[in-house]
Amino acid sequence: MRRIIFTSLMLMLFGTQARAQDCPDFFRFVDFGLEAPDGTMHRGGATYRAEGFDGQALLIRELTICRDVRNLAVDGRGNPIPVVTSVNYSPQQTGIDLLELRLAAVDDIASETERNASAHRARLDQPDVVTTQGLDYLCASLKRADTFSCQFVSPFGGNLALVVYCTPSECRMPVLAVKDNIAVAASWRPSGAAIGDPKTWASEIGDKVQQVHDFLAPLSS
Repeated sequence: MRRIIFTSLMLMLFGTQARAQDCPDFFRFVDFGLEAPDGTMHRGGATYRAEGFDGQALLIRELTICRDVRNLAVDGRGNPIPVVTSVNYSPQQTGIDLLELRLAAVDDIASETERNASAHRARLDQPDVVTTQGLDYLCASLKRADTFSCQFVSPFGGNLALVVYCTPSECRMPVLAVKDNIAVAASWRPSGAAIGDPKTWASEIGDKVQQVHDFLAPLSS
């Protein structure tokens, strides 16, 4: 049930009114597009690699959603660069031991990060909260619950909230702002050593967030 709710949340969070179109048969990059004042979408937004520097495909092709945009840009080899609303990187290709890594366009990145942070902030106000704090994080758990949440300083910079939620079976990062209109969602399984040890849990989360940054940063242009 938790997985179904999480999937539904991601669809609502990253949903757009653009109609999903078939993507080109082959492409090496994706473009998140630019929105004109009249609301139409054009090429020329943030670009991400769809294949690694060694030519290995990085995306889960069937989960890539392309927009219906004409006059696409092409790469140096003449391949089209589709304008997309979202892409999913194959966890096996990230080298980070993830369950999911999704990159998607959002209409209001500040609102999305604040909405995601609300449950964590509410937990901090509970009378039985247990907090764990470090130089770049503030975590919260409840004495009689097995859930854990942490707010971190984003490795991408800026002041937008970055909150990760964990249970013994899964950690979820619903919204990590990477651009003004692009966010990352990721999930992974915590280690057995982290469960019940807040400092270890916080350290693992921080390492995973940094690994996501280190994977994505070289792919963007």
